[in-house]
Amino acid sequence: MAILVRNLLVCFLFSVLALFLTLLWFVEHRHPTQDYSKLVEQLKNDEVIILEFTGNRVVFTDRDDRTFVTTVPDVGGFLEKTQGKNIRVTVKEDRFNLIYMTIIAVFIIVLILVVGWSLQRKNKEKDNFASDKLVSMSKERLHITFKDIAGIPEAKEELEEVVSFLKSPGNFTKIGATIPKGILLQGPPGTGKTLLAKAVAGEAGVPFYSFSGSDFVEMFVGVGASRVRDLFKEAKENSPCIIFIDEIDAVGASRTGGSSAGGQEERGQTLNALLVEMDGFDSKDTIVVLAATNRPDILDSALKRPGRFDRQINLLAPDVKGRKKILEVHGQKVVLHPEINFEIIAQATPGFTGAELANLVNEAALMAARKGQDQILNEDFEKARDRVLMGVERKGLIMTDRDREVLAYHEAGHGILANKLPDSDPLHKITIVPRGMALGQTQQIAISDHHAYSKQYLISKIIVLMGGRAAEELVFKQQTTGAQGDLLTATRIATDMICKWGMSSTLGPQTFTVESGGFIEGVSGRLPMGHDTAKFIDQEVNELLSSCFDQAIHILKEEKCLLDNLAEILLQVETLDGEEFDIIVECSLKKEAEEATNSSDESNCSTCMSREHCSHAIGVEDEISA
Repeated sequence: MAILVRNLLVCFLFSVLALFLTLLWFVEHRHPTQDYSKLVEQLKNDEVIILEFTGNRVVFTDRDDRTFVTTVPDVGGFLEKTQGKNIRVTVKEDRFNLIYMTIIAVFIIVLILVVGWSLQRKNKEKDNFASDKLVSMSKERLHITFKDIAGIPEAKEELEEVVSFLKSPGNFTKIGATIPKGILLQGPPGTGKTLLAKAVAGEAGVPFYSFSGSDFVEMFVGVGASRVRDLFKEAKENSPCIIFIDEIDAVGASRTGGSSAGGQEERGQTLNALLVEMDGFDSKDTIVVLAATNRPDILDSALKRPGRFDRQINLLAPDVKGRKKILEVHGQKVVLHPEINFEIIAQATPGFTGAELANLVNEAALMAARKGQDQILNEDFEKARDRVLMGVERKGLIMTDRDREVLAYHEAGHGILANKLPDSDPLHKITIVPRGMALGQTQQIAISDHHAYSKQYLISKIIVLMGGRAAEELVFKQQTTGAQGDLLTATRIATDMICKWGMSSTLGPQTFTVESGGFIEGVSGRLPMGHDTAKFIDQEVNELLSSCFDQAIHILKEEKCLLDNLAEILLQVETLDGEEFDIIVECSLKKEAEEATNSSDESNCSTCMSREHCSHAIGVEDEISA
């Protein structure tokens, strides 16, 4: 129906355009009109030289070569008046009715052809909807198997059972076991849900129907349900097979009560058809439905009950071991330097998903190729990581010396606090090179992945975030907008500590926020509460942030010498890694110790009773005088 309406609309628009152009041509080429009495008068005065008759319409030309048109009521009587005059008379056949009928006939024929072609195409698309999505798993197309999957061993174990069922269903049916009809793969974007489904089909070597949830959603009610029925009908004819529906939340969202219209009604009917078809599986049908989503919280409860999607497999971001294995899989496709250590790269990429790690390897390869290298080096991975996390280096950005100095102190404040706080993650890099939206960055990398955070660790993280603003106020006695991102992150952590994790001694161990159960980051909302409770929450968050800021100021005051030295070095080299930072801190400590020793010696000698006869005191005085 959608194709028919679209084609009819196009045909109508072309017809209107053709009519408009025809009228425009007639307006541009029409002759000026003249009264019939004026024509008779000119005829008497022998001013007319040419007469062209088309029915009772006449086009005449006078001796000044001007052409006019008029209508003659009595053509025969008018022609008698031209007798004996030197006038050329031409009579043409009136074909207006013939042209008019021909246009109508052509329009009707074209309309019939458009309707017939649209209906034929609609039937063809209906018949080929499922067939077009079929991926035949021949030996030539077994590109993806479990060997290409790494970092998610639990999910692979779950799905290996499905592969065994598709290959040898008799081993399960002879003891009365039934394989799950549906398996729901749920997790954040980029964790390999689609890739894992393709690997299952590649291992089993069975037909693989790949769809997106949006393929079933159309503007007209009933189209999606019809497609679901056609899909399962063809799948039963080609069993054993796998049906994969990506982003199933587009069609399987929870149904609302009451009547609905438009897209909601279409989604509801499509979901009902999907539920009915999954219930209609015979125990002999070796068909497995795989679905992927990152919003399991909005799926209809009827879709997730046993007998439909029996199993839900969570695919989360891999740990450090999983990241190393994923890097090794993608590293086989590129040329690497022998010194490349994927374990170190895996430790430097906490929270990266499989897709992000694949992108990291590709970015490193692009950078190596751009420089004309034959192999990928460690520095290529480091630059690729910075590009993925922060964006492209803004080489064209021009900063004043004052802004660069403020930025250097800002990042130096972060770095010193990250080094001095015992519960803080180790410092990886400090840079004042602008990238993406950030003018500079202080990077910290955890020694191991964090699965739970202590209160002291979170407080230390807030103190480190406050280091930039604290250094600006301590050195320049001013505040800048460069701390915007730091303050936003610090406020979020403090709010979660009070409202989500119950880390408030005043409010006690209770939560005040609720979050969606999906894997896409969203805004959490507060639970219903009284005005006094909300006031206490705001006070607790404010006191926590103020306390962390005061601690940052206190530590930086004690390390003022190190702050000045570090900022001066950053202005010169722009980037420092963790080892270089540790060397600077160690040298600063030695320098402070030497100064403290000298000042202590001077104070002791000045109060010593025998300083006049002491060679050490005389030497100190000589150094002072010098």
